[in-house]
Formats: sequence, structure tokens, C-alpha cells
Amino acid sequence: MKDLIKNIKSNTGIERTFSYVMDNIYKYGPVSVTDMEILSYLALYSPEAFENHKNAILNYMAVYYKETSRNTLRDAVFGQYRRYIKDTYHQDYTPVQADIIKGIANSNCFSFSAPTSTGKSFVFMNLIQESQHDIVVVVPSRALINEYYLKLSTLITDRSVNILTFIDKINTNHARKNVFVVTPERCRELFKQKDSFTVDMFLFDEAQLSNEDSKRGLYFDSIVRRCLKAFPHAKFVFAHPFVKNPGSQIAKNHFNQDTSAAIQYTQKNVGQLFFCKDKDFNFYHFGIDPQVMGKTKQRADFDPIEKTILDGGTALFYVSKAQIYNGGILKKFSKYVDLCKEVQSEKIEDYIERLKQYTGGDTGVNQSHYSLLLALLKRGIVIHHGSLPLQTRLIIEQFTKDGLCKICFATSTLEQGINMPFDVVFLDRMENSKPLSVKNLIGRAGRSSTDLKFDFGYVIINASNISNFRKIMNQDEELDDVSSLEKTDLQDEDFNEFKEAILNDTYSDEYNLSEKDLEKLTANNIDLVIQNILNSTFEENTLISLSTISADLRYRLALYANFREIYAMYLGRTLEAGEINVLDTAIKIILWKIHGKTFKNICWYRYSYASRSHERESGGQNAEELPAAFFTQCKDIPDKSLSVFSMFPLGTKAKDVSYDLVMYDTYDYIDKLIGFKLSDIFYATFIKYFERTADPRADRLAKYVKYGTDSPRFIWMLRYGLSFEDIEILDKHIDEISPAEIVFKNSISEVPDIDKSSISRFLN
Repeated sequence: MKDLIKNIKSNTGIERTFSYVMDNIYKYGPVSVTDMEILSYLALYSPEAFENHKNAILNYMAVYYKETSRNTLRDAVFGQYRRYIKDTYHQDYTPVQADIIKGIANSNCFSFSAPTSTGKSFVFMNLIQESQHDIVVVVPSRALINEYYLKLSTLITDRSVNILTFIDKINTNHARKNVFVVTPERCRELFKQKDSFTVDMFLFDEAQLSNEDSKRGLYFDSIVRRCLKAFPHAKFVFAHPFVKNPGSQIAKNHFNQDTSAAIQYTQKNVGQLFFCKDKDFNFYHFGIDPQVMGKTKQRADFDPIEKTILDGGTALFYVSKAQIYNGGILKKFSKYVDLCKEVQSEKIEDYIERLKQYTGGDTGVNQSHYSLLLALLKRGIVIHHGSLPLQTRLIIEQFTKDGLCKICFATSTLEQGINMPFDVVFLDRMENSKPLSVKNLIGRAGRSSTDLKFDFGYVIINASNISNFRKIMNQDEELDDVSSLEKTDLQDEDFNEFKEAILNDTYSDEYNLSEKDLEKLTANNIDLVIQNILNSTFEENTLISLSTISADLRYRLALYANFREIYAMYLGRTLEAGEINVLDTAIKIILWKIHGKTFKNICWYRYSYASRSHERESGGQNAEELPAAFFTQCKDIPDKSLSVFSMFPLGTKAKDVSYDLVMYDTYDYIDKLIGFKLSDIFYATFIKYFERTADPRADRLAKYVKYGTDSPRFIWMLRYGLSFEDIEILDKHIDEISPAEIVFKNSISEVPDIDKSSISRFLN
């Protein structure tokens, strides 16, 4: 068979093509990208003929979650297999799903890889539900935590099961088992309380994280090994997409080979058509295997993106973060943006209102806090990237799953397993250095449904990338069989210190720092610096007001200098000017948080400063010509090479400062710099000082840094999974809270369901 794209388009040899591809699928299953391409072309260009063969095709694909009939002997064979799986596992599993269940049951460690449409999450949900004891699910991102949490909360209605996104022993009067859904970093809390839990199984989803050449990859392996040491009788399951050697997890983490198994599954449930486009947005079909599909690209007689949007489908544009930040996406893809008209919908307005309350943004063009992110939602246009505040990201992902999204402009954050399928995926950028990431994004094209149809999606690339794209699609992705924990050629000194602490068991789970770091933060010469900070933040044992600190510039700068001194002691060197600018901004945000300012408040403060709103509102002849204030963008520190620069380029007018960019940058400071790095350093500094001196101010400041409050009641609420926004609403409806339970007042029944979703599982 050759030139199949051309032949199918021209309706040439259609029955012969059906016979060819159906015979392949009957013999080998839906394992070939090319076979699935052929079926997709037949479904698109020969829908009437496809309808005649559809039942048999779906049977041969063994998508048993679709209600097919049995019309031939071949169909009957698959029907018998379907009945066997149903009788054995009591679910309409596909053969791959059934084999995953079998592999897990027969092995102490089972590692597998499968395409994104395999339905592994359905298998995992059932395993979790059937477990008699505790389960730990480890995922790479907090966004994926929320996806698991929502699915499990819907699936498991039994209130005696704790479903928690952190490790803690709570609700003990009512809970008989726990399901923990955590990142590797949060998983470390398990070891401090290991005697409190009986873990049946560890599920490591998106386990390719272990292959990262970074502290996260190293930390992932360390967590696996520590889980194995702490819970040797638990089962371990590793899931990956598109990986040839899933057995690498067994080798690199030294699992017993005799009781472990690994399998690569290549079966697909969804077909895909591949298009390229030229600079004038003309579209062409091309095949992954040119020997079969055709060596010459074929002009498409429709625009797949336009067709999808007009038909009510969804399109994902994979773009750079810079294009999102500078608004280039709206100009470059204006044809498709213009297709998305504003929709008057109460459901959409509800989503936007929730985002307004959290971010402080507004949708009115002339409003001071105008947010393009929020305004675009009215047109069903979503923006998704790594600097999107987590709560915003979760709301937007739910918006998409609710069928309200027409277009999504996204960066690589969608690689990490977040289940947001689209009808079209357009790769505006191709990262040849990250083939697994590219395959993950491609896997978003096409929705696997229970409808009685063949599901397929469109993948679009720029014409110049055809050769690289084919190479990525045809090559096998292999993970390293040797953990970074065993490698000796690592050049990064900080990385090596971290590895040494992990290997020598000198890494503190309590403080998330190594013993060497803790020694630096408890040296004698640090005490005076800490005393200065405590004297500057407390009057006796009362927190000094933010207005008092803000009113005296010299006072404030001295306070910042003492925080800088602690960080410099931690690094063991003086700070460079660029590092000082970033750290000072982070300290300011920490102080705002200590004084109870919400994310929305902090965004408003920073935007008001950057846009010089008070000066512009006071009027004056040149108010609209004022330049934007110098605004230090969040950057990763330590970094000796970091220069002093403003986020808004020279010449930016104050009135043109983007509220969205301020919001994204604020989240980067709070989450990536403060939450992921600085809070551990400052918390350890103050709590260790408290242990040495019994100064209650140090204990209080440590709690403020870690939790944002020193109230035992509020800390318990945070430990039960409430946010500060939740606490503001629910505190007055809670009578008592302790490790044993939450006791609610009768008034909790008057709270709208959406406002008590965080505590719904603790309600009687």
C-alpha cells in the first residue's frame, strides 16, 4: 500500500484500504501510528463506508467501554474476550487495562508505559477504591494533585476515607483509611509519621520526572528509595507515557528483579491526522510513514482549526511564554480568535467571578485592574502556563472540562499529565531537545469517548518541522537506567551537596534542608541578626503593624538588610546586586503575607506601584505620559550573574502596565521563590533560634513564615486543607477543630456548596 492519503481523498481503492488496515488491527491490535492514521483518514473522507465497518473496527481495537454488537465470527472472538475480562475484573476494561491490573496484582513492583489515551487513570481510580489500607499517589505537579482529588472525591463517596493532598494524621475519629495525593516534595512528610500509616500501594504517575537532570529528578529517586525502605511490604506502581524502557525504574531503584515486572504498551484508543501549515496558513496533509501514506504532502481542502471551532470543538495552541506575555498570540492567530464571539452565559460568569475574587482582576477594558486573561474567558479563550496562580489554573482547567473552552493558548505546563484533551493540537514551536514532551502534547489531540464512534483528532505543525516531527514520532524514548544518586560526574556544587545529604541520610525532612545548611543557620554569629529582625517585627510580643514598618524607610531597609544577611549566611557568600533586588522584593511580599494580605491584595499593591495609579488618578497635565515604575521581576536565586533590571522595558508607560503580568510575577515570587526556597530557610532559622532561646517571638515568626498565621486554630484549618480564602468564609461555622475531627455549627448548612467544597468530606 502506498500514497494512501491521496487515494483516500480521491476515493480510490477504499475497500481495499479498509481490508488492509482492518486485517492489521485484527492481527496486531491498534499499535501502529500509521494504521490509526489510515483509519482517521477513512473516517474523515469516507464516512459512509466507514459506518459499514465501524462496528468491526471498534471490536478489533478492543475498546470495550463502547457498546458494540457482534456480527461476525471475528467480532465474536473479541466478544468472548470482553466477557472474560468483565467476569474476571467486573469492569469494562480494555485488554491493556486488564493487563495492567494483572501486572500489579502479580508483582511487588510493576512499571509500565502507555499512550495518554490508554485510560490508566480509570484503572488507578478503581485500585484506590478497592484498597483496604492507605494509598499514596505521587504526581509531578500540584495541578495534577487537584485533578486526582476531584476525581477521587466524586468516585469515593464513603466519608470514612480521607482524601488528602498532604500527609497528615487527621480526622481520626472518622477515617478508616487515607488516600494521599502528593508531589515528591510533599511526600517527605510521610517518613516523619510512618508508624501511623499502613500503606498498601504507592502509585507514581508521570514517573518520567525521575529522568530530569535536576534536584527534582534526584529528589524523586530519593523518595522512591525511602518509601521502599519505610514500607517494604507495599506495592510500587510506576506509570509513564511513550517510554520504551519502563523497567528503568526497577533497575535504578534496585527493586528485586524476581518480584518486579515492566511492560511497554503501544495500543492506542484514539487516531490522529497530521497537518502542516505554511506561512500563509494553507494546510497540508502528511503522513508519519511516507512509504505508505505518501512522500508528497497533500493540500487539505479545509482549515482544520477553523472547522473545529465552528463545529463546537476545542483547539490547543502550544506557544512560547513570551508570546503570551507580549500578546503576540492574539495578533498571530487573530483569524481564530475572531471566530470566538462573546457568549452570555451564567456558567461562564460564575467562573469569571470566582477568578475576580481570587486574582483581583477585572474584565472591563477601562477598569484599573483590567485582566486580559479574565476578559478572554467570555469568548471561551483560555490561557495556561506555569506562572498562572495555582487556584486560577485549577478554575481554568475546570472551565475547559466543562466544555466552555474553544481555544487554549498554553505552554509546556500541559505536559505533566493534566487531563485536558482537545480536538486539535497546533505545535507552534518544536522543542527537538524534549521529544517526550512533544509526544505528551501530541497525546492531547483527540478525545477518547464512550460514544459509538471512532475517535480521532488533528495535530498541526509548521511545514518547516516535518522532518524533525517524523523523527520524534518514530524514535523510542528511553529513560536512564542509572539514578543521579549513583552518578559521580555532576558538576553543580549545590547539586552535589544535595545528593550527598540524600545518600548520607543527612537531609532533614522536617526543615527540607541538609544538616550543613542547618549548621550555617544556627551558627553563633546569626543570633544578633535574628534578634534585630524580632525587635523590628514585634513590640514585646505583638506584631508591629505593616503601616508602621512602611512609614519609616530607614527602619524598613534595615529590616530587609537583616533578612538579606541570613540568606547570605545560608549561601556562604555576599549577594550580588541583582540577587539583592529580587530578595528585597520577596521579603516585602513575605511581610505582606505575615500581616494577612491575600494574593489579591498583594497583586493590587504591586500593580498600583508599577502603574503609578495614585499619581495618574491625581491628574496633572502629563499623567498619561508617566513612565512605569522600576519593577523587579521574579528570577531564580541564587544566581551570581543576575543583573539589575526592570520587568517593564524602558519607555513603557505607566498606564500600559499589564495587570496580568504583575499577577503572574507575584505568583512566581510566592510559589516558586518564597514557597519553594526562602520559606524553608527562614522557618528553620527562626524555629532553631526558638529552640535555643525559648524566645516566643521566634516561634511565632517561624509559624507566620511557614503558615501565614500563628493561630493554632487556623493552622489546623490549613492542615485540613482549607485555604485562607476558605477560612475567611468558614471559620465562624466551625465549633472545634483538632486532629480527631472538625465539629461544625448548625449554620454550616446555610453556606453555599461551592464555598464549602474544601470541607465537604468532613461533613456528616
